Amino acid sequence: MTPSSSYPDLKGKRVLVTGASSGIGLACAQAFLQQGARVAAHYRSQPGPVESLAKKHPSRLHSVQADLAREEGCIEAVGAASKALEGLDIVVHSAGIWTDGPIRDLSRGTLETMFRTNTFSSYYLAREFARVSEGGAYVIIGSTAGQRGEPGHSHYAGSKGAVQSMVYSLAQELAPGFRVNLVSPGWVRTPMSQAALDAREAAIVSVVPLNRVAEAEDVAAATLFLASDVSRHLTGVDLCCSGGALLPMPRG
Repeated sequence: MTPSSSYPDLKGKRVLVTGASSGIGLACAQAFLQQGARVAAHYRSQPGPVESLAKKHPSRLHSVQADLAREEGCIEAVGAASKALEGLDIVVHSAGIWTDGPIRDLSRGTLETMFRTNTFSSYYLAREFARVSEGGAYVIIGSTAGQRGEPGHSHYAGSKGAVQSMVYSLAQELAPGFRVNLVSPGWVRTPMSQAALDAREAAIVSVVPLNRVAEAEDVAAATLFLASDVSRHLTGVDLCCSGGALLPMPRG
């Protein structure tokens, strides 16, 4: 299933989508292609899904390989996308990781890898986008963990919370040429989360007012909205896509 809303202004737009080999990133790449955009689809180590998309959209899909946990990888990704598409109008940063990290067991390597992958990459991609373009839309996939915390995964929540503050800052710094926004999903059915969902999906769904886990396409739909000109007066927004999971629960 793909988002059914139509955004005519996205047709022909030049879009870099990171993490496009699976989950939310793949859904975003497919959604932008459906709208008629030209897409540079980034992957780190799994080219298969991106190559499949390229076969379906040979004139509008370009693959980009890079390790975004490295500053050089972020520079390479933006440079390759800008060259292939002859410029960039939109960057969607979906690539990221989620790992266990109880504070008593948290190692320096685990902490640093989390921040390099989720947080530092968001900064480097913003910097490179601002260097190669005069304006556009930068949409980052955050997490409700960055809004409310997540016990047992403080390193992940911290990495996403830092990105939230970055969005608020860059929305002001890069205006009016750029709009910088965040989409913060709760639980989403992706390869990264499937093991956890297999173990406790019923408990998770029980505290979600909409009574279901999001699909990657739900997050892609929110991303399309923030990338499109229909949201032209929105910047510095954190759009929570959680089925109401962060709403205050009634007591008594």
